[in-house]
Amino acid sequence: MRRAPLTAVFSLGLLASLRLLSGQTSVTDPTSVAMQPQDFQRPQVCGSCHQRQYEELRTAVKAGYRNTSPLQNALEVSANFLNGGLLRPVYSDSTRLLPDGIPLTTNMFSTPRFTAIPQVQSGFCLTCHNPYTENGANPREVPALPGVGAAFQPELIRPARDYHLVDAQGNQILPEEFGGAPPAGALPSLGASGITCDMCHNVAGPDLNRSFQHDGFANMSLLLNQSMGKVGPFSFPVTPKNGFHMASNDQSKISYLRAGAFCNACHDVRVPLGGAGPGDLQAEEHDINAGGSAVTYFRLENLSTEWQTGAYNSTNNPFGKVTRCQDCHMSLFPFAGSSTYQVGDMKITSPTPAIFPQNYAAVPGISTDQDYPLAKRQVVTHYFTGVDVPLLTGDELRAHLGSTYPDPNGPGQDEYGIPKSLDARRQALMNAAVRMNLDKTDSTATLGGTFTVRAEVVALTGHRFPAGFSQERTTYIQLEVTDDNGVLLYQSGYVVDKPHIETGETRPDGNLNDEDLEHVHAIVNPGFHAPRTADGAYVPGPATAGHTNQVFEPGPDDGPDTRVYFGMNEGLVLFRNELTHIYLPGESLGRKDASGKEITVTKPHYEETFSAAFANSVDNYRSLRPLSPRTFSYDIQLPTKQELAEMGISQIQAPLHVHAQINFEHFPPLFVRFLARTTGADGPAGHSLNLVDEQRLDRMIRNVTGITSADVMVGVQ
Repeated sequence: MRRAPLTAVFSLGLLASLRLLSGQTSVTDPTSVAMQPQDFQRPQVCGSCHQRQYEELRTAVKAGYRNTSPLQNALEVSANFLNGGLLRPVYSDSTRLLPDGIPLTTNMFSTPRFTAIPQVQSGFCLTCHNPYTENGANPREVPALPGVGAAFQPELIRPARDYHLVDAQGNQILPEEFGGAPPAGALPSLGASGITCDMCHNVAGPDLNRSFQHDGFANMSLLLNQSMGKVGPFSFPVTPKNGFHMASNDQSKISYLRAGAFCNACHDVRVPLGGAGPGDLQAEEHDINAGGSAVTYFRLENLSTEWQTGAYNSTNNPFGKVTRCQDCHMSLFPFAGSSTYQVGDMKITSPTPAIFPQNYAAVPGISTDQDYPLAKRQVVTHYFTGVDVPLLTGDELRAHLGSTYPDPNGPGQDEYGIPKSLDARRQALMNAAVRMNLDKTDSTATLGGTFTVRAEVVALTGHRFPAGFSQERTTYIQLEVTDDNGVLLYQSGYVVDKPHIETGETRPDGNLNDEDLEHVHAIVNPGFHAPRTADGAYVPGPATAGHTNQVFEPGPDDGPDTRVYFGMNEGLVLFRNELTHIYLPGESLGRKDASGKEITVTKPHYEETFSAAFANSVDNYRSLRPLSPRTFSYDIQLPTKQELAEMGISQIQAPLHVHAQINFEHFPPLFVRFLARTTGADGPAGHSLNLVDEQRLDRMIRNVTGITSADVMVGVQ
């Protein structure tokens, strides 16, 4: 195999002596063998010999779409408006000073051991999304923001995806509009590829020094060799054609790649917090590796920790063996048969994990010299199916990722019978995630009296359900009680078609996918523009950056707090990990009351927040623990005969029909509209960043309904 042409490889230069992304100069494993340095490669280069894996990877959200995603780009750019812009790289010649007056000369890409919060904040998102182009080697694709701290100029900030474009000569080019359409003839850069083959197969092991708890969890805590030495899942692999790379026989590296622990380096997200002073909560976590006590943080996403401490990382699960991340996300699951087992008093039938196909690891006749024969082995798939939904059309994806980029929801199946459509795979994965029954519901009800519906629910996922943070993923029970004539007597988990004036939707549009549940209403913060001085200069700082919390008020289907904390049997059953900001006595909420007086709390107070950058804690109590059934009760009051007559109904026709189903929202519309405002014409940048608007939300958001359902009939006395 030859090196790819200029349009296929975006050279990063060679790193001498296998210099690692962590800033270390050698792999700590003494058995490791130095290999010839090699630039990180585009997936297309690997696809010449590993065609099946390449085609599967191209339909994975994490490879390509993620870095062009309007949602991911809006999240990253919105977070830069907080604290004066600290989430893009800070170069080694930065003049920013730490509190002790020492120049900050390191950042998250080059710091092997964190000693100050700005080191972690700088380039925070990019360390997992673009580590191979943002590690300090030339050329860096995403430049530093134009100044940090007081010099931050939000009107000059671009979405990170603008920098993932090159011309035919490999030179970086930018869209004319910030966040706009790629220029004619633009090609995707290496960074546009998202998580590439080399991101996994150049791994040397966990980087304990870069993880806050010295445990290899979170924030790209990986040692990577930028060399021709690749780590695969097999021992004694065949040498590739022309010696393009060498496959490692190091059992420690192979075992790490095959372990669930490998995924931990990115699938926990631990967010650094700054600030100091009376009443400053700082963070939930303080216990980090030696020398880094100044870096406090909270856990934004606990997905890997949830798996690590859960039943599937043991033999105490229905399958009697450790079930790794790879066993669900890189196998034939959920398209390879089912298993039946008992969880508590619930009999469950669900897809069986850890069934892998037999195939060639590379293309026979192409990938080896002199057509050296390859053996069929147990291999993994590279779909990495999750719950994410691309919010770009096929044409938009191809404009950013190249004309050959496939339709993510194309027709047909692969050779194993797995749908090529991302939507179809996502639906099947969600259908395998949870089960519910209504078996414990009261069997009879009385007019004018109360009867109780009991929904028993169990998550079957390897981590909590749903995983991630709530603004991205919300799951809930939709419940309806009707009589035999279809008269609606009770409902929860419903949406109402409404206008959304804050994003330009002046009347109901008939689309329920863009509506939020009726448990809370958000009151849009009217002071949203970034503050400026009289001469137009931007005023930095967390309290004045136009990024304070939104205000929530209870809706008619309230209930999450009362259900979770007080056990009241009413309102919405909502499964989520809620981003919150905790205020301690003496702290200001950042807004004023009706009289114009600044609101300061006198006792501990917490609020849900849209922005991960504004949060300082995550409430994980509302999501479902795997294999731990929970029963949620609804006390339903039936009308009396007199009340029925007043409504023009002569009688209730028995029996009552109780229907419950679990629905899933990937991007709750409240959250998407928040990003539409932060990146829109009236946001802190002062102009639109062309990422998210009402039209994209209406066109692209599709909820997954009826993941699982249950029905029961109730007699009436």
